[in-house]
Amino acid sequence: MSRVERQDLKDIPSVDVVIVGAGPAGIGIGLELEKLIDVEYVVLEAHEVGSSFRRWPTQTRFITPSFHSNPFGLADLNAVEEASSPAIFAGAEHLSGEQYADYLAFVARTRDLPIVEGCGVRQVEPLEQDGFLLQTGRGPLRTRFLVWATGEFQYPDLTPFPGSHWCTHYAQVSNWQDLSAPDDSSLPHTVIGGYESGVDAAVNLVRLGHHVRLLVRKRSWAQENAYDPSLSLSPYTRERLSEALKTGQLDVAFGTDVVEVKRHEKSGFSIHAADGRQWDTAQAPVLGTGFHQGGGAQHISSLWDWTEKGHISLTPADESTRTPGLFLVGPQVRHDRRIFCFIYKFRQRFALVAEQIAERMGLDVDGLQRSSGAWGPFGNRDCCEGCEC
Repeated sequence: MSRVERQDLKDIPSVDVVIVGAGPAGIGIGLELEKLIDVEYVVLEAHEVGSSFRRWPTQTRFITPSFHSNPFGLADLNAVEEASSPAIFAGAEHLSGEQYADYLAFVARTRDLPIVEGCGVRQVEPLEQDGFLLQTGRGPLRTRFLVWATGEFQYPDLTPFPGSHWCTHYAQVSNWQDLSAPDDSSLPHTVIGGYESGVDAAVNLVRLGHHVRLLVRKRSWAQENAYDPSLSLSPYTRERLSEALKTGQLDVAFGTDVVEVKRHEKSGFSIHAADGRQWDTAQAPVLGTGFHQGGGAQHISSLWDWTEKGHISLTPADESTRTPGLFLVGPQVRHDRRIFCFIYKFRQRFALVAEQIAERMGLDVDGLQRSSGAWGPFGNRDCCEGCEC
């Protein structure tokens, strides 16, 4: 049966709001709920605070720069709390994953957020009248509102084409130094994918002295989308790509639609494109082909409506159009052509979600950030009218 009838709900612990995921989205919405009085909430994290960032390759850095601009009235681009700055915390402009995870843990600890680590959500079931029943690693839990903040890095797309199981996905690399040089120096490392992860993989391999072949469908650094790093390479990555090309160690094959990877009987691999081109490589190709749309929201896929392009359909307040009381925060949030996949983008949605929860609970929303301030225009529901960012 689709609705819970079989359990005595009175004996199950209950909170007003459950946030699933303790990354920047989960921590950020938790900080927003802290501004409300009389809201009991908890953040459930399957691993540890910032765990996705701790899984980044050692050499990976934030493409959005961190800078302590708070004294000038603008928050650090990567901050999840107005008063804090990852740049000040880490002493770095482009933080590593480990540095940013430490920053999130520091914010959560200093603000004493109610986070339960090592507590994954195994099942979500809407209740007959109102709210949800969650089956977690620490037993059942009821909640009136559910905020899904699971991110996407831990959900790589491992099967973009036949034979991709022979490849190594970007998200499966701990350190680019672990990818040894090919036995045959005439055969370069091959990276498939021309957006951020693919180019970052190629750049880091070049920096380690390797010869790299980068296979891309189109020039993702084309100027027509240069205004928005959600649609093209960020300036930080363009700069690094330019440096890599100057070394002569990076070759780019454009117009490449990879359709299959085959493994040879003795050793090595062959990569096949739709136009008939073929490349041989001694090492397993690296996949920079992205992550599953929806990320961790796929775990409760039946509770969302999905668009024809595979995105989650949301109300203007980022609530599921299928399941009332279920909200989405983080990089999967989209509204028409507006993509909120960076921290400085999706954090502006926190106040809208918190406001909806507060209003339905009959609480005062004056403490919520709803206009310009330390975030700049973030939090203002009218700030993106007519903007395609």
